[in-house]
Amino acid sequence: MEQNDYSVKDFKTLKVWQKARELAQDIYLITANFPQFETYAIKSQIIRAVTSIGANIAEGNGQLYKKKQINFYNNALGSASETRHWLVIAADNGYISEEDYAVLEQKTIEIIKMLIGCIRKLQYQTEDEEIA
Repeated sequence: MEQNDYSVKDFKTLKVWQKARELAQDIYLITANFPQFETYAIKSQIIRAVTSIGANIAEGNGQLYKKKQINFYNNALGSASETRHWLVIAADNGYISEEDYAVLEQKTIEIIKMLIGCIRKLQYQTEDEEIA
């Protein structure tokens, strides 16, 4: 009996996913100090946004078609931008220090740049496939 050897793409090996995971953990730790009344407001929103980055990278990586992968990476990009917004709001309200804000902002921007690079690479590969 013939056995097919299909390899499964592992999102956990992607540097961008690893950085998104690290950022999510950082934000989980820092939001533990948010005021109780923010539990279902800013805290909930920033956690949803930051965890969506990694989730969309993972889901995109599991796609068979590059165009679908691009869509999920684009969603991750939007979630990263939303995370930046909530970081600004948290800093404005004094829930995080300026130092913590600067570190988290820089990590988020690094992920955004990596995602843009991934998207551009996939777009280039998609164009090559259409020509061939």
